[in-house]
Amino acid sequence: MGYAHRIIAGDDVMADLNAYPDALKPYWGELMDIDAHEQLPAQLWEQEMGPAMKDLANYWLGMEDDGRDRHHPNVPGYVKDEVPISPETIWKLKGPPAPAAADISRRPEVMDLMGIKRQLLFPTMGIQCAAMVYLPPEHRFGKKIRNSYEERRAYGRELLKAYNDWGIRVAKFSDRVRPVLPVYSDSIEGMMAEARRLIDNGIRAIWLLSGEMPGGKSPAHPDLDPFWSLMEDNNVAVCLHVSSRGRVFVEDWADAPAFKGFTFLGEFDVDPWSTAHFHTLSENFLLTMVLGGVFERHPMLRFGCIELGAGWIGPLCERLDMWYGLDIARVNKNGAGLPHPPSFYVKRNVRVTGFDFEPFGRYLKNYDLEDVLCFASDYPHVEGGEKPLVKMYEEIAPLGERVVKKFFVDNGKWLLPD
Repeated sequence: MGYAHRIIAGDDVMADLNAYPDALKPYWGELMDIDAHEQLPAQLWEQEMGPAMKDLANYWLGMEDDGRDRHHPNVPGYVKDEVPISPETIWKLKGPPAPAAADISRRPEVMDLMGIKRQLLFPTMGIQCAAMVYLPPEHRFGKKIRNSYEERRAYGRELLKAYNDWGIRVAKFSDRVRPVLPVYSDSIEGMMAEARRLIDNGIRAIWLLSGEMPGGKSPAHPDLDPFWSLMEDNNVAVCLHVSSRGRVFVEDWADAPAFKGFTFLGEFDVDPWSTAHFHTLSENFLLTMVLGGVFERHPMLRFGCIELGAGWIGPLCERLDMWYGLDIARVNKNGAGLPHPPSFYVKRNVRVTGFDFEPFGRYLKNYDLEDVLCFASDYPHVEGGEKPLVKMYEEIAPLGERVVKKFFVDNGKWLLPD
């Protein structure tokens, strides 16, 4: 499929700024976008990020796209990011052809038309790099890039370094657009070294792999406290994000006819098995931190769970608070325990995004989440939808202006501080 055809793929829905809710107009230009992405086509990977990307890029360039997956990184005929930025293109076009998907220096202009002040920029291409590190030894994708598991993990580390070098350069375009760069190492010392390098180069948000214990330790282990302190002291947002499964859930669980034949969107599988639990790894990571006292020891640690759906966070808080209410579970034999219910730490320290089709109003009414849930455009990904502002606003508007302002502006500032 040629580049020109990819440009016009999708529903013929035009954005109309005048159709945006009047109630949001006072906040126009102040919106906080907690999830957006780069989406460089494979044609640019080696050019933008160096020779380490060549083998990974060639893998995708050797695959043809049938046009149904607008996340597909192979865009035949692609030369550069030059689609005009307009109210129509920023909501209608998806995937690598969208304006400012590849050339991040153009992204502030896109944000201006969306009413967005600041934005977290998560990996798309970078998820491919991380996959080389954390996918199980027998995973079908990894084996096509490197034969042995050890070679693949070594290549993955090389890719992550190249990706982060690119992200450091991108961060210099504008403080309004903040790349969220992966920090991975088999050791805490390695994590500390890479985190310091990123911080010293202006990075203000990092991505941790949900399916890997950071530095080989439980996220709640005291040995990681220097890492959390480094994040806290520098106002760096620590984020988990949807991605492929990692080493906790292997694909054999989904080896059944009911789960075959679904479209792969680049970030995650969309079969019923995968979509039912793609939040599970991050939920496990977060509850380990909460119950392990990380947020008690680091009260200013900024933490986000991004693009995992939002339906799980309320029940998690309810479940954790139930166990906290039992004296037997409150203090262990070493005297360790939490002075506040677990939900206290979630509401203070954690921000969560969902998809535009979710019932945010019901989540907010059933659970006390008005300080937790945040707006996210997911630009330029397909699953971000074409009218996310309208859909999300209509869901939460009945709860009043205070909740609307928190959702679209105030809560996001925790992950996007001045």
